[in-house]
Amino acid sequence: MMERNQMRDLEFIRSLERIEVAAWSDFHRAATVEVAVACGVDLLPIDNVCAAAASKVNVLAFNRVIGLGLRAPTSTSDLFALIAQYKQRGVPRFFIQACLPVVGPGLVASIEEAGLYHYNNWVKLYRAAEPIPKFTSDLEVLQITTEHAEAFGQIVVDSFEWPQPLVPWVASSIGRPGWRHYIAFDGDTPVATAAAFFQEECAWIDFAATLPDYRGRGGQAALLAQRAIDATDLGCKWLVVETAEQTAEQSAPSYRNMVRYGFEVAYIRPNYLFTADTI
Repeated sequence: MMERNQMRDLEFIRSLERIEVAAWSDFHRAATVEVAVACGVDLLPIDNVCAAAASKVNVLAFNRVIGLGLRAPTSTSDLFALIAQYKQRGVPRFFIQACLPVVGPGLVASIEEAGLYHYNNWVKLYRAAEPIPKFTSDLEVLQITTEHAEAFGQIVVDSFEWPQPLVPWVASSIGRPGWRHYIAFDGDTPVATAAAFFQEECAWIDFAATLPDYRGRGGQAALLAQRAIDATDLGCKWLVVETAEQTAEQSAPSYRNMVRYGFEVAYIRPNYLFTADTI
């Protein structure tokens, strides 16, 4: 029989996945008709799962499955049906992110049987929604509205070197219920961005980007500090984020920054890749 503490820990892990499922699903729903056409935006109809597609954007962050197996077991036949839906939409590649503490090795075996292979790992991190350690920054952080939507989208896209059609999509969730978006300014110049999605006890944070010429000035620390304050004001207990895994072969600055500001690793989440030319 599962220990009560273990059950509680698994429910907490589920909550860390659910907030990301909710946020990323809403982000896809926020796409305007024009954006949806330009980027091939779609959400596959799977209950309690974010199966996100952007068939005209070959960026894995926009083509991934989050939350599979959290609420109900997933069979190999389910996975073949999922792959068929992505193929039907013309998605060249996508990955399934497996929450191993909850779904266990059974889902991984089914994923591999369906022909996907381990690509890399992301890390799920969390911290209490409390003030971050002392930091210094000469940038001013403001919560923004749609007035600064284009600047927000452009900074994110430029920072990550994403395709330009993503600019309006990245900004499309500004002003939607549950979201807050922020920009750090150098005087009147917008130079760094961040966003948060608030639901129940969790605040999911993402879209942290800083233009190269303005890095090293504490902008992301200031943006994180403001989101921690807002999360507390809204009754959230936890900040949640996912980022690339730090390994000997690959540096992950975002991971190191999160750890520096008090985030802890909840679990490693492996990514299993589908590519249209191999299956």
